[in-house]
Amino acid sequence: VPAGWLSDRVGRRPVMLTGALSVVALAVPLLNLLQDESTSTVVKGVAVCAAGAVVGLMAGPGPAMLAEMFPTSVRCTGLGLAYALSNAVFSGCAGLIITETIKRTGSVDIPAYYAAATCAVSALALLTLRKPGDEPRS
Repeated sequence: VPAGWLSDRVGRRPVMLTGALSVVALAVPLLNLLQDESTSTVVKGVAVCAAGAVVGLMAGPGPAMLAEMFPTSVRCTGLGLAYALSNAVFSGCAGLIITETIKRTGSVDIPAYYAAATCAVSALALLTLRKPGDEPRS
């Protein structure tokens, strides 16, 4: 809710871009912090809350941005297709890709690298989006 409210004030792209770039920068350090047995439970709790807030920067304004990307005449089809394809590619295969990569490399940081890579792709996509009102009239 706070990220949605903020995106209404400053725009969806800046809020979501901040979230995506934050995941790119913080995924590995946060995972390492959570994996460190010497880190206190309180610090781990704060880290998990911070990670949730960062993800909220994308999840809050995301649905509104998706709806705004499509003209009303094709909004349902566009949203459904975009949502289904992105989930199939990035979420549906995540467990398989991460598990196999950990098995082959032995690195337990792979989930963080995967999150950072997908958010880097999201950041690039956000930079290419047209602003609302810039789309050609049909």
